[in-house]
Amino acid sequence: MRPMFFVDRLALVGLAAVFSCAMGWGAARADNYTLVPEDKIKLRIVEWRSADSKYASWEALDGTYTVDDAGNLSIPIAGQIRASGQTTEQLSDAISDALAEKADLPGRPFIAVEIDQHAPIFVNGSIERPGRYPFEANMTVIKAVSVAGGYMRARDDSSYYDRDRIQAAGDYRTAVLNRRDLLMRAARLRAEIAGQSDFDIPAELAGVPDIDKLKAEELNLMRLRAVESNSQIEAANDLSRLYTQEIQSLEAKIVSQKRQIDLAQQELNNVNSLVSKGLTSNTRQYSVDRGLAEAQSELLDLEIALTKSRQGLNESEREKATIINKRNAENQQELNTISLAINKAGIDMQVAQLLGDQAGYSAELARMGAESTLLGKTKKNFKIVRRNEDGSYSNIVADENTALLPHDIIEIGVEATADVSAATPAPQPQQAAAAPVPDIARSDAPPPNWVSQTGSN
Repeated sequence: MRPMFFVDRLALVGLAAVFSCAMGWGAARADNYTLVPEDKIKLRIVEWRSADSKYASWEALDGTYTVDDAGNLSIPIAGQIRASGQTTEQLSDAISDALAEKADLPGRPFIAVEIDQHAPIFVNGSIERPGRYPFEANMTVIKAVSVAGGYMRARDDSSYYDRDRIQAAGDYRTAVLNRRDLLMRAARLRAEIAGQSDFDIPAELAGVPDIDKLKAEELNLMRLRAVESNSQIEAANDLSRLYTQEIQSLEAKIVSQKRQIDLAQQELNNVNSLVSKGLTSNTRQYSVDRGLAEAQSELLDLEIALTKSRQGLNESEREKATIINKRNAENQQELNTISLAINKAGIDMQVAQLLGDQAGYSAELARMGAESTLLGKTKKNFKIVRRNEDGSYSNIVADENTALLPHDIIEIGVEATADVSAATPAPQPQQAAAAPVPDIARSDAPPPNWVSQTGSN
């Protein structure tokens, strides 16, 4: 490799400055933000090639990548890169190191990582547009309310709430069906890993309509996969049996060959005795000696062949074990991915249920809005449902300035308070608090007293 001249160094300094500027806006805005699952990043890669004295852009790898549920990025050549918990600068270094190692580069390429879109937050309650929105750096509750259209205002058209209720019911039903399929698939994978030929329907799916049909489909897939694996294992078994028979045959030949060597040795001893007494010629002695040497050479060939056959048998057994281990590893990896998807489906069910409950409550709030002169002022309350590292959830009492994190569920409630300045006594208002967050992450049953406008959940 030729030495790096001054102009090369100057080009490298310039490239580093360009990439620093490209990343500066995102870094300043993110304020050391660490990535989480569902974040999307933009990736640009440039390599300085001294031999050509020019920059080479890796356009094939440039683009937008999403952090998966396991917290990783899948990047061609570099492979799986851990992203969750990393800043963009740390992620850039990790990708650069991985590419330099995997592509066997003379130096590290320049990597620009910029956050394209943050993971979502979920806003629901007494706001104009409840739903899922991308998180933003330094986001607070009041900013989330603004993104969702502001606080809810009274409306005369009740069809708005009917539409929300129908939409929420559809989203809930979709999440239920998705979670049902995932639970059945997970049960099938556990049975495959355990080497079973059948599996039981998960207890939480007992009595679900068409569940037997779903199990039959998974069982059929399970049997087809078993046929494929068993055919590979049987092929390895056939090869093992072939090597075993060959070993037995060679062992028998070796026993016979050793017997022939013993007889040839005895004959040679007798001939040597006769030669010493002058009773036979040296020609016969040479002939017998040569026959003994040939027998010993054939024995050595047989022993070498036996060693190779035993080696082949061991390799065949290892191949059979590899087939089983690879299948179990793939099943376990898929099971881990499904477990994450089941948890996500549970969250989707929870959000849909909250939005459905809120649609009914909001209609009541709009009806009460016409009597605002009697109800006086309203008081807003805020709650954040946040997932902990161990998978559990915490309810956090918040205010408008509370900082948010990606994947937070923000609930905005409104309660009416009497106007003490009114000249006449005001009726006692009914509190319209935000619905409590139900723990439905592990339940497929629809929430009580929640009926969609389509007639079914």
